[in-house]
Amino acid sequence: MTTKTLKTLAVAISSLSLSATLLVGCGSSTEQNSESSIYGGSKTTAGTWQNVVSLTQSDMGIFCTGTAITPTVVVTAAHCVEAIEYLAAVQVYVGSGVSGGAYLGQYTIKKANANPAYAGYDYDVSYVVLTKPLTLPASAYIPVATSNAEIDELTKVGKLLRVIGFGERNNGDVGVKFQVDAPVTGLNKNEITAGGSGKDSCQGDSGGPAFAQLANGQWRQLGVVSRGGSCGQGGVYGLLAVSICWVQKDSGVNLGLAAGTCPASASAQSRVAKN
Repeated sequence: MTTKTLKTLAVAISSLSLSATLLVGCGSSTEQNSESSIYGGSKTTAGTWQNVVSLTQSDMGIFCTGTAITPTVVVTAAHCVEAIEYLAAVQVYVGSGVSGGAYLGQYTIKKANANPAYAGYDYDVSYVVLTKPLTLPASAYIPVATSNAEIDELTKVGKLLRVIGFGERNNGDVGVKFQVDAPVTGLNKNEITAGGSGKDSCQGDSGGPAFAQLANGQWRQLGVVSRGGSCGQGGVYGLLAVSICWVQKDSGVNLGLAAGTCPASASAQSRVAKN
């Protein structure tokens, strides 16, 4: 597998027709060395990371992961939203998941869009707007890292990212929320690379979060799972700060971002420019 493989879960086609590209898995599931790992990680504890959700579709179950950044807005990967043909067939699931992934979400969506700058690589970020708000506590929402100071701190090579998703694990199972700590291996102006040596996201984790902890102990959402090679060898994560102003403007929802994060002159696709 090349590093271009998207991390969307390969599932049977029913009411939605996923593209052939999205049906390509990202790695072998033949490795059976642990039933408690998402390629080197562990099952999340009940009540933690409540804002990490899964995207489901009728007659198919889960196909991607996402992160609620407000009670009505979930960010995910652009290639996940591009796979949607009928909004009425897609639901957002909140909870710890069920083995096998054959379940539907409790929340329907009324709007979804992918970053218009996405063309298979960069800007692999999208959002969905829910028809009714989530009933999560305010403490469940993790702020997006938007300041250059925070991004500089959290993207240093070796910094651990907490990657969370409902995707495939070493034992081949899917549908349960797992987590893994994967080290940052590189950064360009709008994407991060992280993981390897058996610590990685996998198919079905597309759109899920890469959280990171600041020195002061606070958590931030830094990235969105995009693509990778064989599961366990590391992957690519979209830097969410690059697309967050577009998400706010296009969704029409106030995301509660810090003052000055999205000046009127900011590009719709890119705010942060780093080499």
